[in-house]
Amino acid sequence: MLKEILKKTFLFAAIIILVVFSFSLLLIGMKPEIMLVYEIFILSFLVTVIQHFVKQVINAYFLINIMIEYASVSVFVFLYGYFVEWFLKSNWWMAFVYVAMVYVPAYFLDMAVVKRDINYINAQLERIRNNEKAG
Repeated sequence: MLKEILKKTFLFAAIIILVVFSFSLLLIGMKPEIMLVYEIFILSFLVTVIQHFVKQVINAYFLINIMIEYASVSVFVFLYGYFVEWFLKSNWWMAFVYVAMVYVPAYFLDMAVVKRDINYINAQLERIRNNEKAG
């Protein structure tokens, strides 16, 4: 439930941001902050596509899957950030730090949500088993 609420909240916020910045684009033209929002949305879309393909190709080993996903997304963020001039040549390593700052909390949040869901499902199964034994 929490995961769905967060997904819907972020999706709704993203739509609001895109609409607001689209009106700003129409009214005042392309400004650096407007360009940044669109660059972030493009990056987010492309990272999601990369994650999808990584999960389709490699899912035999969970830890290896996470490491490959992190490495591929980090390299992509670095390349994308380099071409849209988010990083200077001297601080290229920041792409890997930024990705880690997003991935680590998101990974642990996802683990907590999955664990809660597993506990809920196990409790429901136990309740069903107890009802079958009693009935």
